[in-house]
Parts: sequence; structure tokens; C-alpha cells
Amino acid sequence: METVTETALVEVQPTESGHQIQLQTVDAITLPKVRNLNSVLFPVRYSGTFYKSLLLPGQFCQLAFLDDKCVGTIACRKQPLGFADTPASIMTGYQALQEPKYYEVYMMTLGVLAPYRRLGIGGLLLRNAVEFAAKDPNVRRVILHVQIDNDDALRFYHKSGFTTVRLVQRYYKNIEPPHAYLLEYRIR
Repeated sequence: METVTETALVEVQPTESGHQIQLQTVDAITLPKVRNLNSVLFPVRYSGTFYKSLLLPGQFCQLAFLDDKCVGTIACRKQPLGFADTPASIMTGYQALQEPKYYEVYMMTLGVLAPYRRLGIGGLLLRNAVEFAAKDPNVRRVILHVQIDNDDALRFYHKSGFTTVRLVQRYYKNIEPPHAYLLEYRIR
């Protein structure tokens, strides 16, 4: 059983269903827990570079624990506003762009292990990400991509106040269907 370490910032928050969830900020010591959860939760395999990037400034990454068991995770990055609408051919060089005036928070992953879903853990992680984004007056929205056939995720995000912006053809590589919806939560 995985337990919460003493090294990262830990807080306890209740879910709407009354469960007490320990939320832990991800650091170098807890990063392997994120990798383990993601390997179970998602069909996409993320690179070592992806995991290292979670520790950079401007990132928001938390683990959720219920009864000392690691059951969920979220990872977001702050990026220039409109970056998700930028053609893929220039996405890799976005750090070299001029300092933008406005930003968006891109939710890269949000997942909860199947036995712990519908307990409010995902909603708690999502609310924390939105609060993280709202603290910065230059952040305009929280966005993410959802695979077009992931009806449960689409319902969850729509219920949480996200709207569908557009369909993105061939967003995913090596998984079917490859298409995704871009969703957003407007902050200001």
C-alpha cells in the first residue's frame, strides 16, 4: 500500500460525499506515484520528459489519497492563451515566444482509480485546478482534450461547468478513435 510521504505539501479536504481526502503536491519523491497511476488510468504512455516537466514552475500537480492509498492524480500546465489552438507544427517551440499577456491552464491528466470513482475525488482535484488557475489574474481559462467516445468524462466536465469548444481531428496518436473535443472552463 502506498502512503503519503512527509516531504510534499499535504492538506486534507472533504469531498461532496463526505470522504476526507489527503491532497499532496507532487515533488521528485512522489513523481513515481503519478507515473504508476497514469500507467493504469490512461491508454497514452507519457515520456520521461513529460514527468520531469510536472516539477517545473507554473505546473499544478496533485495526488489524492483515501485512507493512505494513492487513488487519483491531476496534472496541469500554464501556457500562453490560445496555445491549444496553435498548429502542432509550432507547438514545441512555444517557450521561445514573447512573454504573453494572458495564459490558460491546460489540464494534461485527471484520473481516479475505478473503485474510487463517484466519491467526489475527481471533482475535488478539478476544483483545486480551477482555483489554482483563478489565483492568477492573467489566466483566462482552463482547457483540456477529451477523446470523443469518452462519454463519462464529457458528462463529468460538462457537469463541472466546462463547455465544448470544438472537435480536434486526429488529436491522439496510436489510440482509437484519434479525435478529441477541446473543452474549456472560462475564468474571466
